[in-house]
Amino acid sequence: MKREFKRYFQIIAFLFALFLVPLSAAAALVPNCAGYTCTICSLLQLISNIALFLVSNVMPPLAGLLFLVGGIMMIAAAGSEERYKKGRKIVIDTAIGAVIVLVSWLIVNALITTIGSAASIPGFSVQNWWHPTCP
Repeated sequence: MKREFKRYFQIIAFLFALFLVPLSAAAALVPNCAGYTCTICSLLQLISNIALFLVSNVMPPLAGLLFLVGGIMMIAAAGSEERYKKGRKIVIDTAIGAVIVLVSWLIVNALITTIGSAASIPGFSVQNWWHPTCP
């Protein structure tokens, strides 16, 4: 079992390095913050950039890959109850993880809209907090 886990981890790490690291390196987390010129709007921009990156760029491909791995394990079980259960567990855990990521998006949305509506921050709009424009 350790060998299989190690192999899956190697495949996922390779795919992460191949696809996701260049995406994160290409975009700055807070493009308008240099030195000591950071404001509360810059902090909100950082939070929104991280949340948007995780929800839109990391979670869907990773969840799709794990659903594929779990489905293939279930189909290729060839009557082996243990392999079928292992594939089913991967699919169920992936679904639970995707739900956790989406619920965390809702929590971040609630926090930012609450903070943003309580404070008057120039360049920050509560309606589309995931694309803030800091001056």
